[in-house]
Amino acid sequence: MRILSILFTLFVVSVSAQDFVSSVDSVDIEDVIISASRVSERAPVSYTNVDQAQINEIYIGQDPAVLIERLVPSIVSYSDGGTDIGNYSQFRLRGIDQDRLNISLNGVPLNDMVDHGTFFSNFSDFGNSVESIQVIRGVGANSVGAASYGGSVNFESPNLFKDESNYGVQLTAGSFSTLRVSAEAQSGLIDDKFGVYARMTRTETGGFKDNSGSDSYSFFFSGGIKGDNDVLKLTAFSGRTQNGQSYLHVPLSIINENPRTNFNDLNDVDDFEQRMVQLQYAKSVAGFDYSATAYYHGAGGVFPFSFGGDQFMFGLENDQFGVQLNGTKDLGQGSLSFGANGYTFNRVNFDFITPLANQPFNRDNTDKNEGSVYAKYESSLDKLGFFGNAELRRIGMTIDGDESVIGPENDFLLEEDYTFINFSLGVSHQLSEQSQLYVSYGETSREPTRSDLFNGVTESERVHDIELGYRYKTSNFTYEANLFHLNFDNEISQIGALVDMSYMEIRQNVPNSVRQGIEVVGSVKLTDAVDFGLNLTYMDSNIDSYVDLATGEEFTDVEHIFAPQFLINPSVDIAITDKINFNLNARHVSQSFTELSNNDNFVLPSFTVFNSQLNAQVNDYFSLSFVLNNVFDVLYFTEGSPIDVDFDGTIDDTGFRVQPPRNFYVLAKYQF
Repeated sequence: MRILSILFTLFVVSVSAQDFVSSVDSVDIEDVIISASRVSERAPVSYTNVDQAQINEIYIGQDPAVLIERLVPSIVSYSDGGTDIGNYSQFRLRGIDQDRLNISLNGVPLNDMVDHGTFFSNFSDFGNSVESIQVIRGVGANSVGAASYGGSVNFESPNLFKDESNYGVQLTAGSFSTLRVSAEAQSGLIDDKFGVYARMTRTETGGFKDNSGSDSYSFFFSGGIKGDNDVLKLTAFSGRTQNGQSYLHVPLSIINENPRTNFNDLNDVDDFEQRMVQLQYAKSVAGFDYSATAYYHGAGGVFPFSFGGDQFMFGLENDQFGVQLNGTKDLGQGSLSFGANGYTFNRVNFDFITPLANQPFNRDNTDKNEGSVYAKYESSLDKLGFFGNAELRRIGMTIDGDESVIGPENDFLLEEDYTFINFSLGVSHQLSEQSQLYVSYGETSREPTRSDLFNGVTESERVHDIELGYRYKTSNFTYEANLFHLNFDNEISQIGALVDMSYMEIRQNVPNSVRQGIEVVGSVKLTDAVDFGLNLTYMDSNIDSYVDLATGEEFTDVEHIFAPQFLINPSVDIAITDKINFNLNARHVSQSFTELSNNDNFVLPSFTVFNSQLNAQVNDYFSLSFVLNNVFDVLYFTEGSPIDVDFDGTIDDTGFRVQPPRNFYVLAKYQF
């Protein structure tokens, strides 16, 4: 109820505080809110735009990690429980884990500010309330919150002021006892001033792996009022999820006997909730656009780990408050944007052994404060376009042990401050109305996470990013090719191990490393009824030198973990009739290493998986979708780690998080 009261209060205050007059350009004014965190169509940056129609074509309730994997090159997703819907899913972009990407809603960060993770499972069915997505590969433009180190993913909430109203229910059912029920309402434009959107969802799944079920609910709301040249918009969501823990890696010998094996205890079920409220005002007048945002983001819960007959509970509570200011001045042949962001974040971590919740054995407080300013310039001169972006970030983080709980002999205080200057520059050449050539260079830095600091990693990492690309687009054919070269200083690299009793990866600084390759995206209309699409990535990665801190042994000229050379994703769309569409798509991922010494015994095998979907518009109100994933029932893995199978202190096998076998879902949608 807390988020409902916050939401109601803010909305009433915001509506009563303004005197608005109707406008016909409200959707464009809404775009002012997200313009600071996105790049324009002709920007010399590697990006992919995904609109609502593309989302609706394939969406059945899957996690956003799985959703964007279908639509964006260089992405590999994986899930703990082996399902697309429910429990935890993550993704990597160019082999870079999700914690090192900036993820936001309307430009407001969704990342946890101290762990940098984004846990979509906490607010399930999020993709059902998304108007558009922009995924930037590489440094790109400025971002707020977590650094846009390997890239950024920016979600936009529903546009409120559409001409038509929309009310509907959705039901997804299928494999692993999965059931999703969702109801949403969008008012459309009311009295030329108001617009409201709301959605509620309940999702349940048993999970593919044993004891990996998920039970969640979520609520999403957005309401606004528009004037002649301004918009006031309130957006909020809340969710709560209970997930059976299933992240521990299982060796292939046991998977072959029973692929549903889960090494986590059957009683280990976490319980997390997450909430966000953002109030945004945007105005456009006399060639000047500006916006202001105030937001609150909170989360809390516990996750368990059973060991030696005890169940250890690891709990946390987060609260974050922030503000953003952005402005853009039209300069005729270009524009100048500038802005500022500030937030304060507090985390309380508390650990106890069940059922002694009131007797924690550990407790600490994390405070993080950040302030940043940025400027962005875009211009065009004849067929040339210029892009420049600069950002100054100042960060302070303190982790303070609670002496009253852990005792004076175990008390600790970690304090770290970071100052970063990030920038990017680019030039584009419009070769014709259909084609464009671009090149860009950018640098950005990223601070260690809370977990990194506890593991002794205090140095920040920096990436130098060069992108060279070509775009071509006609009504029947699109083609994009992008060369990238990422050169890292002090990269905070995964080494292929987890923190004890946790899903958190252990990382350490490596002095010099590189990721480079080519991305190709294309589509062609073969006939009036048949479209073919393809996105592929070829990437080489290299770390000059890695020292195993446990043994002191040095390994040189090694590859990053989870960095396959080839990702190939072809698809075919067939319009069987004007109301029935069939899609067949495939995903090929070549092998990669699971630890940094590049031992051939510890690899993720390559795999090729085929998926299919049939969409049928039964009438003006009712539609059905039938999804068959892993058509040929392939055993495959997209995540793994060396493990000590018999707990004798020696690594002796590779463990995997198995992905789902052949599975199906049915989606029924009824629109009023």
